[in-house]
Amino acid sequence: MRDCLRLPPFLQRTRRKQPDPASKRGQYLDVNDQRFIGSLTGLRFVAAATVAIGHGAPSLAHGWPAELIAQVSSIGMTMFFVLSGFVLWLNYAGRFQAQQVGPALREFAIARFARLYPMYAVVVLAIVTYLMIARGLPAPSLGFILTMTQAWVPVQNGTMLVAVVPSLQHLWSISVELFFYLLFPFVCFLLAGVVRLSTMIWLAVANILAFALTIAAFFTFGDAVLRELAPSLQHNGMQWLTYYAPYLHVAQFLAGCFAAMIYQNRAQAQPDRAERRCVTVLFWLSLAALACAPMLLFLQPRLPGWSFSIEVAVRLIEITGFSIVFVAASRYGHARWLSSRAVIVGGECSYSIYLLHPFLIRLAMIGKPDEPGVLEFGLRLGLFVAIATAAAWVTYMLIEAPARSWIRRAFGSSAPREVIHARAS
Repeated sequence: MRDCLRLPPFLQRTRRKQPDPASKRGQYLDVNDQRFIGSLTGLRFVAAATVAIGHGAPSLAHGWPAELIAQVSSIGMTMFFVLSGFVLWLNYAGRFQAQQVGPALREFAIARFARLYPMYAVVVLAIVTYLMIARGLPAPSLGFILTMTQAWVPVQNGTMLVAVVPSLQHLWSISVELFFYLLFPFVCFLLAGVVRLSTMIWLAVANILAFALTIAAFFTFGDAVLRELAPSLQHNGMQWLTYYAPYLHVAQFLAGCFAAMIYQNRAQAQPDRAERRCVTVLFWLSLAALACAPMLLFLQPRLPGWSFSIEVAVRLIEITGFSIVFVAASRYGHARWLSSRAVIVGGECSYSIYLLHPFLIRLAMIGKPDEPGVLEFGLRLGLFVAIATAAAWVTYMLIEAPARSWIRRAFGSSAPREVIHARAS
């Protein structure tokens, strides 16, 4: 039986292969190509690092630069949600559509529980124990947090539920992820008969349009509905409904599923020059738009008359841009640096980076504590990401990976072709 502490495949010494002419820029990557798997792993690190930088910036500096950089955290969260749909579809959609419902659900539930819960439970219990023993603080929402349902319900005792334990507020996104897991089997069954590329594209476009309409409905009627359903929630009700609750994020998850469907549809075809050129243009336009999104969020409170328009524009940029970027990076070989060894190391432990990063910000406070220069601020952010990655790698090797392996063995479940098992190209 394989030792659960064995190094992941991408860190094991392997014989270097000769360069393949098919690896030239512009060629697509097959789903079984380790460069493809590595690129998705690398994207997970980019998402985790983006969220960490956004959360760390306000604590590591003050002024408009920190406020601007703080906006990238919401961009990173959208990236996580779209990537979740993309990866889940590639790993599990075929099983739900080809196998009997019972075995497919069992495999999926075991794999997702093993992936999310062990490290999550360790963080929750450690922080709650510290707060109760060292500070004498209660944890009234512990039941919701341990069951990962704290983002589904708006309020507890007049306080937004996700914020009842401030140290664990960032775990709202894990609660959203669990909501996606419960939704995913139904998505697979509903989309089982979709085989034409044109239908997939139209469904993806319809999802984006429905997302825009849902945003408008939430911002128009959400406050009145919350006053009826949760009258005790006096503050932050719209913040919960439009950001922390899973319901508006479903379209982002579905966008990842549709992007994966489009990838699979085109994976066996050799792209011609016109197709590659079109994808390249869309890829760079998407990156440029995504780079502008934090600037728009930075300007949003300063332009109150344009606040809603900016909100809709940024969310549509995110959902469309990441869908294009994921297809371009996975099939057409763009951003090959994502499958480099250093980035894959970060991708392997990206989940632990996200769980641990709020507790490590103070370790990056070098130099003058309150007013760092631009260079010093950049060094703090880089040091923070490095510290978070190093700590996450230790917990990944000691807790996350062994627990996942043990749970799968205990329940007799085989691991899917996960993106976490990747070699560096």
